[in-house]
Amino acid sequence: MSRREEVLRIGATVLILAALVFLFLRDRSADEPGAEQPEPTVSTPTDAPEVVEPSDPSPEVPDAPDAPDTVPSPPEGLAELVCEENRTAVDLRVMSFNTHRSTGTLDAVAGEILALEPDVVLLQEVDRRMLRSGSVDQAEVLAEAVGMDGSFSANLVRGTGHYGTLVLSRFDIVQQGRIGLVRGPGAEARGLQWVTLEVAGQAIRVYNTHLEATDADVRLAQARQVAGVLAEDELPVVLGGDLNAWPASAAVATIARELTDTWTASGQGRSATSSGGRKIDYLFVRGMRPLLSQVAPSGVSDHHRLWADVRLPAPDTCDTASPGPAG
Repeated sequence: MSRREEVLRIGATVLILAALVFLFLRDRSADEPGAEQPEPTVSTPTDAPEVVEPSDPSPEVPDAPDAPDTVPSPPEGLAELVCEENRTAVDLRVMSFNTHRSTGTLDAVAGEILALEPDVVLLQEVDRRMLRSGSVDQAEVLAEAVGMDGSFSANLVRGTGHYGTLVLSRFDIVQQGRIGLVRGPGAEARGLQWVTLEVAGQAIRVYNTHLEATDADVRLAQARQVAGVLAEDELPVVLGGDLNAWPASAAVATIARELTDTWTASGQGRSATSSGGRKIDYLFVRGMRPLLSQVAPSGVSDHHRLWADVRLPAPDTCDTASPGPAG
């Protein structure tokens, strides 16, 4: 080989090695941090890629159980436990008032009732749509005026009109009825009105009556009939009304053998309830303790208002069954 050919060959080899070194150094500098990178080319596919489910998916979480279709019943005995926890004595104010057919106007009668703030009111001589008192339903008007539940009991019927007794109560009246009383020939019909009230979760019975005015023998027979009804009643009892008999009479003694006279037990002040100066209106109880009894004068009737505060003890049992009185 000539010297010229050898020089050319060495030069070509050097050039090739130089090119390889340049390429090596360029690639290395591109991998170092901070080196400029070419902007990537972004292309948007015309069709979305197919989603491939993983071969080993996460385990499924079971759904929560469905809610029951009905509310479950409370545990057995829960109602009795709640009743026991909430049992408490209740103080009541009861009132008896012969309204004299409300001849002193219904507004005045309602005002005299509200002035005493009673819980239970026993009224006698109440008209409903009687011509003599303007065909007004006194029972309905009085109940609305004092804001109480009302129950009327008719002893006398004249056409579309009625005359009798009325019970008003701040507590719900859940039962009501009437027992006819014996009477003499041609005498005015008399009755024993009764209602059942629900007071603090227990039932009590309230009786309202207006006994014979002139015949003492008939009045005694009526009192014995009333006492017989009371003897069969097992609920706590209130009995009130115009008995047309003074305290020492046989009629009052007959009823007093079954019940406690609130005036005898707790009366204070003047006892007379009639304009004639006699005590002929009464409030009796059984299963309750008399606390105080008084007479409040009335300016609208020929009778005064008799009221008594009594205490109804907590029930011994939570059984509130309340059948009506016998008779």
